[in-house]
Amino acid sequence: MKTYTVEYHWDFRYQLPMLQVQLSGTLLNSQHTLPQMIDNVHAVIQRSDHDAVYLLYDFSSTERRLPLASLMQRTRVSPKVKRVAIVGTRARVDEMSVLIMRSAKQIPYDYGFFNTIDESVLFFNQHAPA
Repeated sequence: MKTYTVEYHWDFRYQLPMLQVQLSGTLLNSQHTLPQMIDNVHAVIQRSDHDAVYLLYDFSSTERRLPLASLMQRTRVSPKVKRVAIVGTRARVDEMSVLIMRSAKQIPYDYGFFNTIDESVLFFNQHAPA
């Protein structure tokens, strides 16, 4: 039984189009849910008509955790993603999990952790596209 929802919203007010992914519910019932969700997001971006995008994940309405074991299972990375903002998981262990996954999987884009969506917007606006 699915215990989470994923909503996609494209926003075109920035230097690059931004895909906001709003997550709610329980993502950690299965170790495979989080990597499948991330892979699906990258598939959506890859199928889009945009050459480059910003990506915002909002985990505020979930368990607010990013376990390394789950992150290491992700398989898809869209080269269109230039910068990722992660909202709602400010624990140091989550930051370390993403850092380790980024290094191990050779993820090419920048990312940042933020308390609010407004803070993440500043991250997108203050940096020129890569």
